[in-house]
This record gives sequence, structure tokens and C-alpha cells, in this order.
Amino acid sequence: MHWLDRLLDDERGNMTMMFAFMFVLVALFAGGAVDFTRRNAVRADLIESLDAAGLAIAQLDESGDYTEAELKEYGEKFFHENFSHENQISNLTVDFAITEQKITPTATGEIKTLFLGLAGNFLGSPTQFDSLEMSTDTEITRRGSGPIELALVLDVTGSMSEEINGVAKIESLRQASDALIDALYGDEDGVTSDDITTSVVPFNNFVGAGAAVKDDGSSAWNSAWNDADAESYYHGANFLHVTSAGAIDLNTKVNHFDLYNSVSGTDWAGCFEERPYPLDEIDTAANAAASVAEIDAYNDTPDSTNALVLSAFSEAPALQLTATALSTIENSRFVPLFAPDDPDCNDSNECEWGNTNYTSAGITYKGNWFHDPENDGRDNGDYNNSYVSDKQYTYRTYSTNISYYVPVVNYFRRVLRYHVGTSSSTCPTTPSTTQQDTALYGWLTARSASECYDDEYILRQAYVGRWDSATSTYIGKLDQTTSIDETISEASGDETTRGPNRGCTSSVLYASNDKDSILDYINALAPAGSTNSAEGLMWGWRVLSPDAPFESETPYNAERQKVAVLMTDGFNSISGRDTHQNTDFTAYGFGREARLGTGINTSSEMEDEINNKLLRICTRMKEKGILVYAVTFGLSDSDPDEYATKQVFQACASDDEAPYYFDAPDGEELEAAFEDIASDLVQLHVSR
Repeated sequence: MHWLDRLLDDERGNMTMMFAFMFVLVALFAGGAVDFTRRNAVRADLIESLDAAGLAIAQLDESGDYTEAELKEYGEKFFHENFSHENQISNLTVDFAITEQKITPTATGEIKTLFLGLAGNFLGSPTQFDSLEMSTDTEITRRGSGPIELALVLDVTGSMSEEINGVAKIESLRQASDALIDALYGDEDGVTSDDITTSVVPFNNFVGAGAAVKDDGSSAWNSAWNDADAESYYHGANFLHVTSAGAIDLNTKVNHFDLYNSVSGTDWAGCFEERPYPLDEIDTAANAAASVAEIDAYNDTPDSTNALVLSAFSEAPALQLTATALSTIENSRFVPLFAPDDPDCNDSNECEWGNTNYTSAGITYKGNWFHDPENDGRDNGDYNNSYVSDKQYTYRTYSTNISYYVPVVNYFRRVLRYHVGTSSSTCPTTPSTTQQDTALYGWLTARSASECYDDEYILRQAYVGRWDSATSTYIGKLDQTTSIDETISEASGDETTRGPNRGCTSSVLYASNDKDSILDYINALAPAGSTNSAEGLMWGWRVLSPDAPFESETPYNAERQKVAVLMTDGFNSISGRDTHQNTDFTAYGFGREARLGTGINTSSEMEDEINNKLLRICTRMKEKGILVYAVTFGLSDSDPDEYATKQVFQACASDDEAPYYFDAPDGEELEAAFEDIASDLVQLHVSR
């Protein structure tokens, strides 16, 4: 070893040793880089081949009935046909975990190193870096296994009975829905999925949420969400309580449930009036007091650059009730729809007044006349919801009923004469006794009554009979109906013909995971009524919300994606009427009540505000992480209202183009739109 000692003692020898050592290290690093590059290339091919095999298994499984063993065998064969580095990997094992929702391919193996093995020799461990282990797995989400919580918010208004290219629009909707549900649940019948729940929310001017059902036919609605005790602000707003002694009692609200118990021939169909603004457009729980902060935030400017959205918020009406008044448990509950009975004035000869005679339904009666002066500026033919014949409580033959009504109307007229005065050209002749009743007159003026002919219309509409404490019903008017025709004709698209449920059509199917139940439900929908897409989408939001009503089991922004698909074939429409109420009865009451905002009391003003309300609802839903798909069907750019609806729906959607917004001119395009939406939602994809 003398030569080594001499070499170490020699500075030139030290330099040689250092150079040799550094050369080996550099060579090892360079060689290691080559080995790791080879490993990464093999691993990338491994992952790609696993993905392809997993997708192939999923597609094969959808196409037929295969056992798990057959699927795994097919997947392994598919993998080996695609994996191009098989000769570079040893101890390769491939497996597939298969469930109804996911396919998880896994692979493990070793790759022989070319250079790193030398490092082992250099370090005295010849086998330490002989090979590199690798393992990987991927995850394939099956088609239709999102998981997804879906609300189909579907327009079933009367215009859906019309045809495009010889096919009724309602039939096109059924076909499109069938395509969407097939894409979600698969082509086979009798399919269920725990990972997809679908609610169907049909709408016109109302939504039958109170009659919502589950797959098994049981109720999905909790009666605790109803305003059962008539405490909500608008409950009974269009009616007068007459005591058993015949006195008008303004301190007692008329309970709509009592009215349904009183009327003969029908029951409540499950529709509601909307909660006071802005509770009609924000996500606050039913049967629970909202916070003042929640209400005060109703007009917060959203994070949006869309001019229509920003305008909808900047032009939002001011609150008519204080935030404190709104933040009560009573105003959180829902008021059942009870559309008032209209006076029997449906042509120019109706409701003409004479000494003791008047005309009703073309027949002259000797009874308590109703005043309808010729110069009142009203077209009485516009009354279209008379379901109790006025003769039942004004004709003298019905002595008991008229004995209830006459004292009320005479008192009413005395109040009018005292406060309004008497004019032979516009006001009826009244008894000479004057009567001051500031409260009753205030009730009238709060309903925009300014002339005595308007006032008497309001009385006859507000009068429901006399309270009978023994039966807890009203007697003398509503109980006089014999039958109320509330059928809907799909062929004509007629609204509910007459009655307190006027305009209330189909109920809601809530959170179904059964393909056949969903399609059966959609196929049974019948078109009727006019359009209120804001009301439809708000109930679509409520079926998705984790708060009451409905109380979805899934919180916002969880693994299960919440989705709303909104479809309409028309613009928002409120039927204007040349009556003292200005419009038909809606989810927001009559036009003259201006529930949508101060000064918003005509049909056109209400329609504009409903468009803005829809945009505010969409925006808030998207802020909660809900995907919003919007589809317009059969609308024309040449019609200003329909073109405006397209723009509103574009702004409403999560994006203003496909796959979030579609404009379908006909049934084929509607079906294609629904298929594209389903494909976007549940497209077979590598999820990890």
C-alpha cells in the first residue's frame, strides 16, 4: 500500500482522486435522470392505459348484462392491448374495483434501472437501486352517477298545447325529458340510482308545492310550513270577516283553510300565494324567523358584469315592510291560494241596478241590487272567476242567506255615504243614516278604493259569508256552491275553469331516484294557465335548498352537485283585467295590491318586475353553487317580449352559451338541448 500512501501524500494524487469521485457522482446523477425519465414515461403510459381500460369497462357494462369477472377480464385485455411498455416493467399486476358508481383501475410493477444500480455497487449495496417500484390508480365516474341533485323546472302553461311542426309543445317536452332522463339513469326501464335525485317542478302562474309527493305517493310537504293560523302578512288580505252577529271585524283575519272548509265542491290543490317581498326571492327557511341581516342583504350588488343582472338589483323595489316585521316566524310560512269569487258581472246587462231588481247570469231577480253605473269605465265582461252565483245570497228567495248579507251591505253603504258622499251619477242611493267607520274606510282606501262603484265590487268579492263558530266555517255564501269545475283540458290549454284554486295545476314530484316514476310524472303533465318563471324557479331552488321547506339532505357546495334546469316557451305573463283589481289573481295577489313593489300594479309593470325577480333569483342560486341551465323553446326574435325573454334566460344561466343556455326553435332542438345538458352533467369521465 506504499503506492497509495505516496499517492495520498502527493497533491497531484489528491486531485486525481477527487476528479474520479466527482466523475462517478456526475455519472450517477445523469444516469439516474435517465432512469427516472424512463420511469415517468412508463408511468404515463400506465395511467393512460388504465384510464382507457376503465372507460372501456364502463361502456361495455352500459351496453349489456355482464358479470364482474367478465368486465375485469375485458378490462385487463384492453389494458394490455394499449400498454406499450410491457417489456420494460416486471411483476406487473392490474386490477379493477367495480361499483355501481365508479370503476377504479389500479396497477403496480417494477422497472429495471440502467444506471441507478451502479450507485448500489458504489455504495456497497448492489441490489438497492436495481429497480424502481411504481403504483397508480385512477377513477372513472360512471355515466349518471354524478352524484347529482336535479330540479327540472318546466313550463306547463296553456301555450304548451300549441304545435310546432305538427307536434304539440307539451309532447316535445315529454320527449326531451325522456332523452335527458335516459342519459342520467340509462336506457333500461325500472332503473333507480342513489346518486341521482330528480325533482319535477311544473309551473304556470303557481306551483303546487303543497301537494308535493314522493316516489311512493306519500306527501313531501310538512304542514308546519303552512300559515295555518292566518298570521302571515297577506293571509286573508282580500276578505272581510263577518262575525256570527253580522258585524264586520277587521281585527280578525279570514283564514284560507277555513274558507276551503266552508266551500262546497272542492279542496285545496296545494298552491300558495308568495311570501312578502323579498322573502319571495331569497333562501330563508320556512317556519323559522329570518334574521334582519339576511333580509337587509336582499339588494347587495352581485359579482356580475351582466347589465341585465346589475339592473335587476339596482332597480329592485324598496321594502314595503320593515326588515324587523319581515323577520318573524309568521311571515316565513306559506299562505294557501284562495282566489276570490268574482261578482256575477259578465256582460253589459249584468249587475244593472234598479229599485229592487238586478240581473245575474241573464236572469232578472227581485233581490238586493248591485250598483254598476255605466260611466264607471269598467268592462265587466273581464270578470272570469265567478264560482258562487250571487243570487244565492242576494235573491230574496234565499231568505237566510240574504238576511246575513243585507245588514252588511247596508252598513257598508252607510260608511261609503258618510266618507265619500252621494252622487246620483256615480253612487247608489243609500239610507239616510250616516255612519262613520274610519277603520272600514281605511281598509277600503288601503285597497286603492276611491269611488263607490269600486268599493262595492270589493265588498262583494271580500264577503265570504257569516262566521259560524259551531262549525268553524263561513255560512251564507261559499257553502252555497254545488260544484266547481276545476278540470284542465290539455287539448285547449284552458286554465282551471273556475274556483278558489284557479290557476293551480300540477303538483311537485320531490327527490325521486326512480326513472319510471319521473317519466310517468312528466308524461301526465297538462298545459294550462300563464307564465311566471320566477315563481317556478324559486320553488326549484326550494326543493334543492337544505333549509325548509323540503330540507334537502345535501348542504350547498357538497359532493352532490345541485342543478336546476329551467325551460319556458313564453314570456312572463300576467293577465290584465279591466276590473277594479287590474289583473287576474296571481301568486303576488291582484295587481292593484302592488305586492311586487310600490307603484307596480298593472300587468305590464308586474311582468317587467317578474323578469327582474327571476334574474335576482338566478344570481343568488349561482352564488350558492347551484348550476343553472336555461332553455327557451319556440320563441321568436321578432317578438319584443319573446326576444327579451331570451336575453333574460341567457343572463339567468350559469353561462350565456351552451351547455348552459339553449334556444330551441322546435321540438328536435329541444330534445338536443336536453341531451347536451345531460351529457354535460353526467358525461362519462376520468374523475381522478
